[in-house]
Amino acid sequence: MRDMTKDEMMAFIKSWTWGTLIGVEGGRPYAVELSYGTDGSYIYCGSRPGGRMARCIEENPFVAFKICDSDRSYSSWRAVIVEGKAERQTGYDDILQAVRHIARQRGYDERVFDGIAKKTADDPHSNSLRIPLETLSGVTTG
Repeated sequence: MRDMTKDEMMAFIKSWTWGTLIGVEGGRPYAVELSYGTDGSYIYCGSRPGGRMARCIEENPFVAFKICDSDRSYSSWRAVIVEGKAERQTGYDDILQAVRHIARQRGYDERVFDGIAKKTADDPHSNSLRIPLETLSGVTTG
């Protein structure tokens, strides 16, 4: 096992599409798996409006975002964790930018989720988030 370089971590973050958002509610950890996108400065993601993770973020915006990958034998694996303050996105333009990052990262036409941006911006309980890519750590085999 070895530490990943910053370039390796960023390449992994940019190539993957699935991670775990980890928050704290009432002193207890809570995690949800979700798709995400990045622009190289932020992770863009979201969870169910008004759901438990939304309450976690409201109570304590400091989160961890974990991305990991392994082959079936576990002989080759990598893992990155991003720690930071989740910033709730409420404006249509910010949410549109976020869902377009997610679409592009997943290999879709960037406009495929545009309808979600409007619906999310209109929901006062929406939980569209961005997390700065400032505090990172990663490990890999080899």
